[in-house]
Amino acid sequence: MSKILIMKINKEQAIKENWDEVKSWNYKLPHFSPRMSVVYAELEGDHSLVHTEELERIYYIIEGSGEFDIGQEKINVNTGDVITIPPKTEYNYRPINNSKLKVVMFMDIWEN
Repeated sequence: MSKILIMKINKEQAIKENWDEVKSWNYKLPHFSPRMSVVYAELEGDHSLVHTEELERIYYIIEGSGEFDIGQEKINVNTGDVITIPPKTEYNYRPINNSKLKVVMFMDIWEN
C-alpha cells in the first residue's frame, strides 16, 4: 500500500500578494498532478484582465456580490455561488453593490 501524502499550509506559509484593491494568499500545492494553487482573495475593486492557462479555474464565492466579464458575457455572482472559467480564456472580475468580494479559487499553480 502506498503512503498517502497529507499536507497542511497555514496562512503564514501562503504567499501574500497585494495590488491596487486586491489582497490574495496563494497556497501552492506542487505535489499535485497537475500542480495546483488554492488562492484566497479579497477584492474591493477591479481585479484586472487575467487569463487561464491549460486548466479550468474554479471560483467559490465566500462573501459578497460580484461580476465576471468573460468574453462578451457579464455574469453576476453572489455568496455561495461557484463559477468556472474555461482554459485559455481572458476574463476580469470585480465586486458590485459596494461590497467586498471574497473568493477561493482553484487553479494551475501560480508561480508568484
